[in-house]
Amino acid sequence: MALPKLDYPTFEIPGIKVKGSPAKFRPFLVKEQKILMMAVESKDISEVVNNIKQVIQNCCVDSIDVDRLSMSELELIFIHLRAKSVGEVVELVYRCNNESEENQRCNMIMNISVDLMKDVSYDSQQKSDLIWLNDKIAIKMKYPSIDTLNLIDQENEDLSDIIISQCVDQIIEDEEVHDASEVNEKELIEFVSQIQTKDYQKMWEFIQSAPTIRYEKVHACPRCAYEHTIKLEGISDFFS
Repeated sequence: MALPKLDYPTFEIPGIKVKGSPAKFRPFLVKEQKILMMAVESKDISEVVNNIKQVIQNCCVDSIDVDRLSMSELELIFIHLRAKSVGEVVELVYRCNNESEENQRCNMIMNISVDLMKDVSYDSQQKSDLIWLNDKIAIKMKYPSIDTLNLIDQENEDLSDIIISQCVDQIIEDEEVHDASEVNEKELIEFVSQIQTKDYQKMWEFIQSAPTIRYEKVHACPRCAYEHTIKLEGISDFFS
């Protein structure tokens, strides 16, 4: 006798689409929970992100290419998956670092509850993703992937053209649209290197405006009443 097949609820995440239609997700299961536990225990942010990619791939009812998702999209999907699967509240623990006049540290344990759907913001500076180079040619930008962010962290000016080229989604010329994914990488980098400085700067500003999950709130120590400003930003702060 065959065992019963389990059905799972599905939900949509605002702004996440597959082939133009809203993507549908299911909550993660025990097997995804194990993958996330491995991510939490890892000190390597790349491994954390790769595990989260695997969870997103598993939980998306539709066929989604996680490698084409920006870091911003990965964070948005994961925070909703976590809220729908485990609960909307994340419990965090901090230790009060206030020192008295006698140089004695308070060290009181502070338990902080963060509501992912109410306390966490996900916003950007609302930069336009369409940059006009002249009357006929425009570039449609996309937010950086984790691989592109790793290049940005290297702070190497020689990589700037590569970084920007990886954030080009489309090149629009009159009625013709060139998908950057179908353009030779070397040719795309060469194209970017010929852009005027003012437009190049706009492209950088768009990249730097990429939204991320953020939490910032003042919490008073229950023992000494010292006020701590707790700031969290990005997946690594929330879940690793």
